[in-house]
Amino acid sequence: MFLNHITEKFAHFNLSEAEIGALRKILHLEHFKKNSFFIKKGEYSNRIGLLIKGLLYAYDRDSNEEEQIHSFFFAASQHDVVFNYEAYIRNVPSAVSYKCYQDVTMIVLDTVKVKELYEQFPRFYQLEMLIMQPQFLQALYRSKMLHASSAPEKISLLKAQTPELFKLFPSAYIASYLGIHRNTFNRAMHKL
Repeated sequence: MFLNHITEKFAHFNLSEAEIGALRKILHLEHFKKNSFFIKKGEYSNRIGLLIKGLLYAYDRDSNEEEQIHSFFFAASQHDVVFNYEAYIRNVPSAVSYKCYQDVTMIVLDTVKVKELYEQFPRFYQLEMLIMQPQFLQALYRSKMLHASSAPEKISLLKAQTPELFKLFPSAYIASYLGIHRNTFNRAMHKL
């Protein structure tokens, strides 16, 4: 059943029956309760999740132990792949935690098993690159937002890029993501 989700999401990749069969062996469905973690800060990033249902966010803590949001993840969007690509590439522990904001269902695969498939199916490396492209774009958009000069400009850029966030996550989380104090965020939202 969940394999259909993969073949639909990557329909443009035209997976062969042999490739689908190989994926079937390494994919599994996992359920996570609200407030549980997919990856905790300090763990190695050795799993990739494809979000089917629910919401997650990535964060670290500042010197006051308050959560500083780095990313949001939600199903049926370009933000549905849950993975710390930086920790994976550098082979270092994750600097952020990935926490479930709601109960979550994900298709999960182990990165070691994926790499083993590269020898048999070199095209899977291309698939990995396709999966990572949205993360790179998200990093570029976030950099642009953080360099915006004012809170209203940051909010407008985010609304243009990902309007769904404003319906899915609380304003305090979005303010944290944009690097804006929540009171400043609320004032700016009233002006927009």
